[in-house]
Amino acid sequence: MLLRNDLLHYTHPSPRTVRILWIAPEQHHAYVFDVAALSADVETIPLSALHADLQAGHASLLPADPYLVLVSQELLPAKHLQLRARAWQIIESLVAQEPAIYEARLRGQLIAQATAQHGVSHPTIYRYLRRYWQRGQTPNALLPDYGNSGGRGKVRQASAGVKRGRPRKNGADAGPGLNADEEIRRTFRVATARYAAAHARFSRLGAYQQMLADFFVERRIDASSGRVQLMPGSAAREVPTFGQFNYWLDHDDDRPPEVSRRASAGTDANAVSSAASHAAHPGNPGAPQHATPAPLTAAALPPGRPGASFHLDAVRAEVQLVARTDRGQALGRPLVYVVMDSFSRMVCGLYVGMGEPQWPHAMLALAHCGADKQRYSQQYGRQIDAGQWPCRHLPETLFVNTVLTMGWSGDALLNNFNLRCLAVDDGPSDWRTVLEKRFRLLAPAAQGAPCRLDGVMDIDQFTRIVIDCILYHNNRQALAHAGGATPRRLWEWGVEHRGGGLKIYPEHLIRFNLMPVAQASVTAAGIALNDSVYTCARAINERWYERARLRGSWPVKVAYDPACMETVYLLDPSTPMQFHACQITSAAS
Repeated sequence: MLLRNDLLHYTHPSPRTVRILWIAPEQHHAYVFDVAALSADVETIPLSALHADLQAGHASLLPADPYLVLVSQELLPAKHLQLRARAWQIIESLVAQEPAIYEARLRGQLIAQATAQHGVSHPTIYRYLRRYWQRGQTPNALLPDYGNSGGRGKVRQASAGVKRGRPRKNGADAGPGLNADEEIRRTFRVATARYAAAHARFSRLGAYQQMLADFFVERRIDASSGRVQLMPGSAAREVPTFGQFNYWLDHDDDRPPEVSRRASAGTDANAVSSAASHAAHPGNPGAPQHATPAPLTAAALPPGRPGASFHLDAVRAEVQLVARTDRGQALGRPLVYVVMDSFSRMVCGLYVGMGEPQWPHAMLALAHCGADKQRYSQQYGRQIDAGQWPCRHLPETLFVNTVLTMGWSGDALLNNFNLRCLAVDDGPSDWRTVLEKRFRLLAPAAQGAPCRLDGVMDIDQFTRIVIDCILYHNNRQALAHAGGATPRRLWEWGVEHRGGGLKIYPEHLIRFNLMPVAQASVTAAGIALNDSVYTCARAINERWYERARLRGSWPVKVAYDPACMETVYLLDPSTPMQFHACQITSAAS
């Protein structure tokens, strides 16, 4: 599948590299631009011809974009920002007029109008357009120091390990049982998912006993210290029976894939065997297969296409999490940031954070849109096929819930990725349905009330349950507005029949450019940030710490993920696309 901004390198009949500027929604043709051209001429080529060139070996798809300009806003001189802003002001309205700007006759008329409006010459506008099309169709393509922004260097990404504590196994008597209301059923679902994540083989009895030990005890969280305290005689007097647990486990079709449906009297053995086999498949949302769905037709589907716009929203889960390293210390209620494709309702990005809603955390959810979802899920112990979460793209437009715009900074999105942000009060919320079956959901700024699930799970265990919910939503949730099609099926259909709005960038560059930036200090002990000290190979090789001991400390800028402070990333002013991973060494004294 070819996408906008893809680079095709031709060896026949003569060497050249072309960029796909735009693909018609009906997939008939595409406009391409020779990145080495000295003019601003655009070619129209049938999309089938491009596919034929790839199949015949006359062209190859470049895996990386050497012309793309991604830089940290923190490192750009004010003069360069002014020059970029002026050039972007001149061509912004021109490049938005697709496909007219790609047609030579119409392009001449549009440029003549822009010349009169902005008081610049035709050659200046053509030069801006050529640089914009050559260098990835983002405002940063207009930076005057482009030749220095892509300096070669080692780009190292550290993959932090995920630590999940194994649940306790204290055991408990079944007790007389109680009514399985919605709160109890939420507990069943969370306990099942938590047990399945921590055990290679799923045992219903083991999950039930673990649930009683973890969730059916009396505990409270001290308001002043945040410590989790078990109350004297903490075992609950009334607990659900094992029969109730089994009944509702079979009743729910969105249980974890490790949990197969039990055979019962009168049930066809072959059907049970097929369902169990299907549920055991790695990463499967855990329900029996259905008949092959009918083909989708354009008339029965909503307008639009994948990637035209994403919607970024957040909810707070009404559950108190504990620290990974100290399970007796409560951290608060997590915020779940979710990015959803407006057309297909596919969840494309996810981030679980703590504290108040804030723009930097929202941007980490957007950065996850471009991540390898298979590798991400494996970090939390969920094995999936690449096709089960196929989106690794950024949209053309991002709609952001107004509550998340505190600290709004859309410049990096616009200038690095040509991605426009708009604040909205509401948007599609189909993804909440599955999550609500496990946790009560609150407004981002709400505090919530104590519940049975408080003080047991850490953020990694909670994130694993959220991942399972997203996988179920993407692969199994029927969409009423799309004739019962699932988000994944609608996404794949849209990519095939209405593609053209999706944009792909290197994962590490997206993440690096969207992480928050803070000022650290180079000291004799290391690179100090907040209460921690970090080090990296560059600092050691260039003897930074010896210099700091003799001459005093100096400031540097680092990017970081608030949810994982074991590694921060040192920005390099001399090569803005390069950064150095710094590992934590100790707590600052």
